[in-house]
Amino acid sequence: MTIRDFIKEKRAYIVCHLLVAVMTILMLAALNPAGGKAFAAVIGTIYVVGALIPLAMEFKKKYAFYQTLVSSFDRLDRKNLIAEMVSEPDFYEGALLHDILKTSNKACLEEINQYKNKHDEYREYIEMWVHEIKTPISSSKLIAQNNRSEATDSMAEELDAIENYVEQALFYARSSAVEKDYLIKETSLEKPVLAAIKRNAQQLIGTGMSVATDDLEKTVYTDTKWLEFMLHQIILNSLKYANEQDAHLKFTAAERDNRCILAVTDNGLGIPANELPRIFDKGFTGTNGRLRGKSTGMGLYICRRLCEKLGIAISAESIPGSGTTLYLVFPKSSMTDII
Repeated sequence: MTIRDFIKEKRAYIVCHLLVAVMTILMLAALNPAGGKAFAAVIGTIYVVGALIPLAMEFKKKYAFYQTLVSSFDRLDRKNLIAEMVSEPDFYEGALLHDILKTSNKACLEEINQYKNKHDEYREYIEMWVHEIKTPISSSKLIAQNNRSEATDSMAEELDAIENYVEQALFYARSSAVEKDYLIKETSLEKPVLAAIKRNAQQLIGTGMSVATDDLEKTVYTDTKWLEFMLHQIILNSLKYANEQDAHLKFTAAERDNRCILAVTDNGLGIPANELPRIFDKGFTGTNGRLRGKSTGMGLYICRRLCEKLGIAISAESIPGSGTTLYLVFPKSSMTDII
């Protein structure tokens, strides 16, 4: 609140008192008391000063309150808590505003808690469903393995795809609360990389994609399970967009300053330059995804969310027609710094 705003708000009050002061002076001058016009002017001045003093006191109180309110609001990250940061003022309008803000904040928090509870219930249901659905999937895969034929081999491939989508649903549901399920510990990059390669071995062999690793004995602080899932998604992407001949995939680790970089490089279709900044966006499939018709646009999006939670930087570079490299950058620090 500025002095101009205050005067504008009180203009009716000021005009009325000025009119009364002028009329008082004119009446006293007309009555011609002892002292004449000077006496009338003194009386009028006293009246105006008496009217302005409470006005100035009111401005001082309101100015202090609104300045504190605005500055506190600007500093707050959670704007709905503004009523908790400002003391209740001793003038009516301010007290009313403070009470409304406090009541509004309480209602807002209650509604947020309701949605949070619903979200948690839904996430718990998804997790339960995923665990339940894994049993018939595993049973179906076992049946297919015990009754090998061209049809059952094809069925096993489709079951692997279903299992991947189910796992995506589980990790996506958990990605908003990773801190409840992760275990940060010192680990060699070789372990999760080899586990992800082994998991996808059948598809890699079926596609004819060769795999190479180099210098993976580097140590990082991360959650092995979540990292293995991310590597699994990256490998699946490489498989989706692999060349029909001489396809290969390479995992390389290197240390730079205070970080460790894991690079996953393929020689697939590559990504157009105008689409590269969007590959981590939710639901983005791109030109290659539409051509091959195998993309949901969720794999790399979930990877990015998990990386944000784990303190890992993820980026990509690509040359259309030559391949793509995805980088996972781990901070070389203690796990307490990551947490």
